[in-house]
Amino acid sequence: MALVNVMVEIVEERLELMLQTENCCKCERCLEDMKAIALNKLPAKYVSTGNGELFTKLNSTARQNTVDINVAVSSAIEFVSEHPLHEPRHAGNMDD
Repeated sequence: MALVNVMVEIVEERLELMLQTENCCKCERCLEDMKAIALNKLPAKYVSTGNGELFTKLNSTARQNTVDINVAVSSAIEFVSEHPLHEPRHAGNMDD
């Protein structure tokens, strides 16, 4: 198994869940920006084995980790929604 930052998958899952109730642009550029901003606010969790990945994912559900992840993802959604870096033609990708 390659070296993996499992926080990436955790943030992707949380972002997908939180965006279900958000009326904002969900184009690829905005999604990548949201992930990058959230991940830069969180500690990396690198693992090199399947067991390490499972342990880290289970550990990430601890109360404080969940709060930290939710805050980072929510802040990223808000920031990118207010400051999108995509071209104006992408504005039509917002869900109603």
